Amino acid sequence: MELAELSSIKPRQIKLLQENGITDIKALSMSVPGDLEEIEGISGKASKKLIWDARDVMGMSSFKQVSEIVENYDFLTTGSKNFDEILNGGVSTGRLTEVFGAFKSGKTNLAHTLAVTCQMPINEGGLDGAVLYIDTENTFSKSKIERIARRFGFNPQKILGNIYHARIYSTDHQFQMIRAAEQACIDKNARLIVVDSLMALMRSEYVGIGMLAARQQVLNKMIHELSRIAETHNVAVLLTNQVATFMKGTYSANDAIGGNIVAHGCHFRIQFKTKGFSANTSLERSAIIVDAPDLPPEVASFFITEAGISDSEKVEYLFDEEKATPPAKKKSPKKKKSSKKKAVVSKSAELSDPLESL
Repeated sequence: MELAELSSIKPRQIKLLQENGITDIKALSMSVPGDLEEIEGISGKASKKLIWDARDVMGMSSFKQVSEIVENYDFLTTGSKNFDEILNGGVSTGRLTEVFGAFKSGKTNLAHTLAVTCQMPINEGGLDGAVLYIDTENTFSKSKIERIARRFGFNPQKILGNIYHARIYSTDHQFQMIRAAEQACIDKNARLIVVDSLMALMRSEYVGIGMLAARQQVLNKMIHELSRIAETHNVAVLLTNQVATFMKGTYSANDAIGGNIVAHGCHFRIQFKTKGFSANTSLERSAIIVDAPDLPPEVASFFITEAGISDSEKVEYLFDEEKATPPAKKKSPKKKKSSKKKAVVSKSAELSDPLESL
């Protein structure tokens, strides 16, 4: 529903809200009054009234029968049938999926794979939409995207043209681009938002126990903003996360950083583990469902390859660039002009009487 359909809203307020990424009544109803107060031209009293009125219109001011709730989640294939199976079809839209694990466990590889499969038709496991890629570690690779695209039988240039990348340099920059993602979902028909990784910059900027509270507040805002965007626009959100090593008695174990804010804020939490004593021992990886609202704890095996997440180490490329590129037209050789002169018959000779030569 358009903002103009809200009876209590003014034209100037509509313009201000749209400039800040709130383009419809649903998005307004899920907003926080404090965030609207930050918009110059909207007072605290007005922000609360607008949000409450929007909730009334959306039917969010009363309880509903569960039988009336419609779940319209779509699922995005990971590139691995084993992995898709434990996720009940793939990465869900409308909710946040966090993937955490040690370095080289396959987190960024999965992010790149999803950036390609998202553009596939819905009946083939995709979402038929564009991708917003928020890159905090400078690990995005065009060449990897090209290989994954060729593996799934797509023209690499078309796939690259539908991925919108933002290189992030600070926590504030990260939050700014998360805010900008909502409008980009509308303008570019984006169905997937990737944040790779969630905690990298915060880990370097908020150092020490004295900065923990401030860091968690910023993190909480990011998580809630992404969750709202995911639900409002029914997009999938993938968050990759780093780990820290914790001692448990005489043993050590890796766990995701970000504390309870991330643990409670993400709907799906998946841990990636390597096989063997070293990340280079094998390309096989395991995905473990740590937490999910409607899935049991399960484990699936997959492989990281040069062309994304797969069920096998061997990769077959369905797109052949050489066949797809039309051969250059060969120039036909120019005919050489004959040196012999053609006999020229005069007009008078043509008209002369043939009996004269006898």
